[in-house]
Amino acid sequence: MDQTEMKVMHHTLTLEGRNRAKLEGVTAVSCFNDQEVVLETAEGEVALLGDNLHIEQLNLEDGRLDVIGEIVGIEYNEPTRRKEKHGLFSRVRK
Repeated sequence: MDQTEMKVMHHTLTLEGRNRAKLEGVTAVSCFNDQEVVLETAEGEVALLGDNLHIEQLNLEDGRLDVIGEIVGIEYNEPTRRKEKHGLFSRVRK
């Protein structure tokens, strides 16, 4: 494993008002619709919650993602291993 693989990349999130989010350090987008955008970073899962959300720009090579719409919440979750991952709502129990 080389040094770049051993180093954990941090992410940044810039929120402009409540209608634009810019993220760096994104490794994947798990799911998205007009009410949530769920993405992966080396530090864990990030969910942007809101209304009329749209991915304006996505470049996974550079790790950049821009989302526009009415952003009402941001939720962070711990990193998960791919085999155990079942989605954002898998931890909700009845």
